[in-house]
Amino acid sequence: MPIVFKAVMPHGEELLPHTAEDAGLMVLRRAMAAIGRAFRTCAVDLLLVASPHHLRIPGHLAIADTAYVEGELASYGRAYGLRLQLDRAFNRTLADAAAAAGLPAARVSFQTTDGPLSTLPLDFGSIVPLHFLAGGQPLPRLCLVGPPRDLGLRPLVRLGEQIAMRSGLRRVALIASADLAHAHLADGPYGLDPAAASYDALVQAAALAGDLSPLARLPIDFLATAKPDAPWQLAILQGAMAGPHAVHDFAYARPSYFGMLAARFEPL
Repeated sequence: MPIVFKAVMPHGEELLPHTAEDAGLMVLRRAMAAIGRAFRTCAVDLLLVASPHHLRIPGHLAIADTAYVEGELASYGRAYGLRLQLDRAFNRTLADAAAAAGLPAARVSFQTTDGPLSTLPLDFGSIVPLHFLAGGQPLPRLCLVGPPRDLGLRPLVRLGEQIAMRSGLRRVALIASADLAHAHLADGPYGLDPAAASYDALVQAAALAGDLSPLARLPIDFLATAKPDAPWQLAILQGAMAGPHAVHDFAYARPSYFGMLAARFEPL
């Protein structure tokens, strides 16, 4: 069965409902909420999240291989916490998919191999999308991966292709947690560079076209200048899409020094 749900979701904590009512944030929140509603009607039994802020292991796909992940994002006087069970059987599928894509994989555990103490931290790059996907409802079992940034994008595209081929009878959702360029403001932490606006425009065009393949051909030095944390997760999503898609629940905004884009994709 092909992957039944595919989306890119940003993870700026400004998106959480308790923050300031910026117009751009409100547009993004509505799109994130719509993606969550669509997810909850899709009867997904496994949720695969690729996050740039999860474990990062040079030269390897990092796979959380504990019994649970848990974390809390506390800001603006409110806390958002999650403790979720991982699907360790599908972790073996992920490792096999990575091997077939020519991508080394590392399955990472901590404390114990199983049981309630077998847990890894849940990063904010996962917590924010998961908050909108849950919508106050229980989430299915999770697989959480951190893609490497030092092997180029083509192996990650192949990884997405392999995941789609190996999902079997599982109803899998794939979420690319991604924020766009981080160099939009001169007084921001990464400064101002015109490559940031160019990168965000290219991602918006690719998403609206339902074809992410042009993004895997962007030069590495251009990406380094624009400073997105999106390319690696989008490459996995591109491979899993395997053809043209219609886009739904699209939104883009840049309320601060980095851009954020939300979109859900369905095959044509």
